Amino acid sequence: MSTRFTARRMVLSGPLAAAVARALGEVPGLATRVAAAGDVSAADLAWADSYAGFTVPGNLGSSAVRWVHAMAAGVDAALRSLGTSPAVGGPVLTRTVGSMPRAIGTYVLGQVLADHLQLARYRDQQARHVWAPLANRAPGNRGVVVLGTGEIGAGIAGVLRGGGFRVVGMNTHGRARAPFDEVVALRDGAAHLAGCDVLVCALPLTDATRGLLGHDLFAHLDDALVVNVGRGACVVPAGLRAALADGHVRHAVLDVVETEPLPGDDWRWDHERVTLTPHVSGPTEPADVVAAILQCREALARGERPALAVDLARGY
Repeated sequence: MSTRFTARRMVLSGPLAAAVARALGEVPGLATRVAAAGDVSAADLAWADSYAGFTVPGNLGSSAVRWVHAMAAGVDAALRSLGTSPAVGGPVLTRTVGSMPRAIGTYVLGQVLADHLQLARYRDQQARHVWAPLANRAPGNRGVVVLGTGEIGAGIAGVLRGGGFRVVGMNTHGRARAPFDEVVALRDGAAHLAGCDVLVCALPLTDATRGLLGHDLFAHLDDALVVNVGRGACVVPAGLRAALADGHVRHAVLDVVETEPLPGDDWRWDHERVTLTPHVSGPTEPADVVAAILQCREALARGERPALAVDLARGY
């Protein structure tokens, strides 16, 4: 970005809008309005030069808004609303990351430890008044593979390595990145998938990642724990179900699914080796949203591309 732009009138919507607006009220030269969910009113559109929310209103494209900030780290829904190849001069899209990488990493570590310590089986034994020590499932040298080496994937790797796990990252190019012990290209990852004890999906949703975790990928696994904290549509439900039946996957932890919440008759609700959580691994904190907005606003005012800007062509 080369043209300087200082946001002065921002519309916010969503569950955090009021809290974020209150914090931004202390920023000189920036006025805010809180709008109801859905399309922004014509009056607010005419007034605003920027927008922040978890979703992008369908009528935003007809406005003069120059900057859209996503309050979440995932931006696939925002990209669908804006279009992946907007015209030159269209709005800049930025996102919030903040404390999410460590929070999601902590969630993953908790699920991995619960699996290794067989805590669910102990809970079942307690319900049946059974006192029987179980052997801990030791990860040994098999370690963890994380699909995706961006901020979220790196945060997961940092927490897991702090817990004593060896972590291999997989991405499209295979370039090394801290804090992974090793990074390999997905096309070269068959042996790592076959040897891992845990597979974590931390991928954004793009054309390349949609349905990536399906039959072909699961077939490489051998009795692995699968944890999805990326995007629900990265997993093919039928492929996961077959992998659970065939022994490629011993248990699946799904914090994200393709339709949230799942329909009541979906098989994953009742499968004994599936754990569902309602998209809680990386909660968005208002303070992180405020910090991200201020960081991006300052960069745009200097005529710079914000570090939190989304590459619209890549989708993240």
